[in-house]
Amino acid sequence: MTAPASSILVPGRIAPWAVLLLAWALGGPAAAQATNAGASPAAEEAGSPVSPQPAAAPLLRPPLQPMSLANIEAALARPIGEALRAPRTSGTLDLKGKQVFIAEYLLLIDISGELPVSAQIAKQLGTLVSERPALLAYSARHDIAALQALTDRAWADLQVRLAAAGVQLADAAALQLEHGAVYEANSAATTAQAPVLLESRQGERLRRYLAMAPTGMKLVPRSAAGIGLGNLAARLAYPLRRVEALSLALAINLSALNAPAARASGFASVGGQPALSPLMELAPAASAALVHAHAQLALVNLDEALVPAGEFGRLRLAPLDGPIPSNDPLKPLFSMGRRLFGEAAPARMDALLELDGPATARLMVYLSGAANQAIADALKAAL
Repeated sequence: MTAPASSILVPGRIAPWAVLLLAWALGGPAAAQATNAGASPAAEEAGSPVSPQPAAAPLLRPPLQPMSLANIEAALARPIGEALRAPRTSGTLDLKGKQVFIAEYLLLIDISGELPVSAQIAKQLGTLVSERPALLAYSARHDIAALQALTDRAWADLQVRLAAAGVQLADAAALQLEHGAVYEANSAATTAQAPVLLESRQGERLRRYLAMAPTGMKLVPRSAAGIGLGNLAARLAYPLRRVEALSLALAINLSALNAPAARASGFASVGGQPALSPLMELAPAASAALVHAHAQLALVNLDEALVPAGEFGRLRLAPLDGPIPSNDPLKPLFSMGRRLFGEAAPARMDALLELDGPATARLMVYLSGAANQAIADALKAAL
């Protein structure tokens, strides 16, 4: 029996069965059931228009706030010397009865590098790769003034923790003028006008660090092999004169990825592009120890990486018109060698590491404080 025309084509009126048929065509049985459930029995009987159900509110993702002095004010204002758990360390020092001074305080901040990633992570970043290895080349844009303020705060935090631990330091300039230096700190640290980079390669993982020091402090020159033998005459004289100099160093990595469970970023990405949330970690500094006693060649090293769970930025593929260039002049030779030996070069993905200023600063304050507490504990035990 043909349905009455009035139930099919009447301006402003839609038959219930037509709504179900359209929903089935667009979304399948589940959508049809949902649409049918949304119509009231009275509306079905009268053939009146079905009122649309309110859509679920979209998940709002906060935008990034870039690194700047203004955006990290809250982190800088946190009280220094707060109680924190120190990471585990190994190694001992002997500072009993000695005049001790700090020759340098080195803070390394991850700024760019390359790391091998799985096909799963590549897919989460919006790129399909085969089962062969993939290489993620990342780069972060930093605000040097903000990082300098965080470094100066970390240095002030260390002074408070050392005082609380009963560690009394001697004047570095006066002792070096009188006894010389085993390792002379005469190398400039990063400034806004002249960034200083240190590279660290572990297997296929390459990191480039900004070398930061407290305002007015210089650094001991070092290479990938460390800081060398130093001044042998001063090394022999220091124990006789009961003097010791310390180098303190820590690294904050911004590019750690947990391969089995890489996290989708909670920060809004331009155009909804796929983005991952990296992990920040306090890690051993490249070619350095947490505490290095110059004269006695004794070291205190971090025995664990400290990894807070907080989110601080997003990692996403770089635009096609702006790949990150590699400054490794040997890369073409390595690629040629792989081809000669029949090895496939890893698929390269250029990515941007975009930081949220307030969140990055909060985590850096926490990690530098934890490292400072480990330093204070080590020096207290050595006295």
